[in-house]
Amino acid sequence: MSLDVYIIKSFLGGAFIALGGLADLVILSGSTGLRESNPTLASTIAGFIFPLGFVLIILTNQELATSNMFTMPFTTFQGKTTVWDWAKNWIITYVFNMAGCLFVAGFLAWWSDVLSLDVQKAYAVTQANGRVNQQWSVNFLRGVIAIRTTSLRPTLTQEGHLRHSCFERPATMFSASQTESLAFFLSLGSVEFVSKIYSIWIPVWAFVILGYQHSIANFFLIPIGMFYGTNFGVGKFIYQSIIPVTLGNIVGAMILGAVPFWYLYGRNEQGLDLATGQPLAVERASDRQAVLMEEGKAEEDSQRREEEDKQVKGSWLKRTYTRRGRSENFWHGGIGM
Repeated sequence: MSLDVYIIKSFLGGAFIALGGLADLVILSGSTGLRESNPTLASTIAGFIFPLGFVLIILTNQELATSNMFTMPFTTFQGKTTVWDWAKNWIITYVFNMAGCLFVAGFLAWWSDVLSLDVQKAYAVTQANGRVNQQWSVNFLRGVIAIRTTSLRPTLTQEGHLRHSCFERPATMFSASQTESLAFFLSLGSVEFVSKIYSIWIPVWAFVILGYQHSIANFFLIPIGMFYGTNFGVGKFIYQSIIPVTLGNIVGAMILGAVPFWYLYGRNEQGLDLATGQPLAVERASDRQAVLMEEGKAEEDSQRREEEDKQVKGSWLKRTYTRRGRSENFWHGGIGM
């Protein structure tokens, strides 16, 4: 893939994630009463729309850094890609995913005044503060040692949701990346759009409800709060959120995703279809294409035989006879006089 294509696909991937996060934020920030009376239900309802970004990325074949944190190590372990391919992919997709998220946050959300109500703006600040104002080491250790979430009140997590006490933990990031990897892996076995959407939607919706974090989504969710006035600056955002969340996503995608799935399904030459018992979408498509090619070839042979029969019946044999000083043409099936 050329560099310009990489950049465009990565930018769009980040923008799609941000759009899903924005829709989630609009719903959750405007549901003040429901958040106070039933925070879990509010998180569930708002989280239902968040997988939109992942669906758009898969169906339009865009690039997402966190998905590549699963796919690139997997293919490298198989010997199909190199460490250089791995590093180049991660750097380009991560940087331009971030650019896409910042574009949506700055132009399509803040400047466009999508969060027009005061309560929505206040909630954007609250959820951003909640994601950043946590101790780095404690959050990371809690995330790695014990993956658990305690929801006191929902705010955007994982990729767009969070719960008051679980949102910033690499623990949640760790598991979020694993859940995303599972969503991507499940989509490989789907052929038509409906099954792909369903296989992606449920795992992503689940990690949003659980309050997990997503490094790319945070490039939208935290800056949008900063635009409205958070109690931290860029430096704390980088140290307390970007670094631990990104590392957590990498560990989750690799250790809980790429390594076990490669060990189970990627070490042998038999392929994922035989290992899992389920043909992959691309392999199913190849099988269907082979059948269609055979059918097309048979139809072409039949048409060619019909054409040959017509040519034989309509062909003419020219015979020249000297008779009364003129030539006579004989046609197959009759004599032209």
